[in-house]
Amino acid sequence: MLKVDHLQAAYGKVQTLWEVGFEVPNGEIVALLGANGAGKTTTLKVLSGLLRPQAGSIMLHGERIDGCSPMEIVRRGIIQVPEGRALFPEMSVIDNLLMGAYATPKAGRGMRLEQIFGIFPRVKERRKQLAGTLSGGEQQMVAIGRGLMADPKLLMLDEPSLGLAPLMVEEVFGVIKEINASGVTVLLVEQNTQHALSLSSRGYVLEAGRVVLSGSGHELLANADVRKAYLGL
Repeated sequence: MLKVDHLQAAYGKVQTLWEVGFEVPNGEIVALLGANGAGKTTTLKVLSGLLRPQAGSIMLHGERIDGCSPMEIVRRGIIQVPEGRALFPEMSVIDNLLMGAYATPKAGRGMRLEQIFGIFPRVKERRKQLAGTLSGGEQQMVAIGRGLMADPKLLMLDEPSLGLAPLMVEEVFGVIKEINASGVTVLLVEQNTQHALSLSSRGYVLEAGRVVLSGSGHELLANADVRKAYLGL
């Protein structure tokens, strides 16, 4: 589905990605791992069109998209759920969800909304509340729901477990599995290495803007370097 080759990117004169390459096969969950500052969020920004690459290519279903605008990328079905949720706190939950559908036809929005309420019953219960009054876990549900309202083909999740209580972390990863089972391909950026690799069919490890390891989720969980650096084992 998605193929990234020799990707390079920079903020001004500071280069942050160096020859990054990976693939996200259709229908799978792929994890992008690494410490803070490794280049994970920068990679997602480039894939979303928010940051133009200096070099390299991004292919979606065999077509280059690295020159596309963020709007065009959204319309092609690549949707990012940002780190920190980035909700509109003074807007209601339902209005936040509908913001995710701005680039999609009106037909089908009601059905997607009901599907999201089926995945997140608590979001349905709180649909009239201001988003800023929700707990962190509830806000993350709304952020993921907003992404689903865009009818994604590839859903990119940036640190979905960040700041959540352990029980909520389990719930969020269960939802990611459910979303993937419904036919949505997932690119998961996550520092919770154990959960991410247990869920993913494949993973890539970034260090200082470079891919330094790759393999199946099972292989990376068993890798001594990964276990020492990210699992403390």
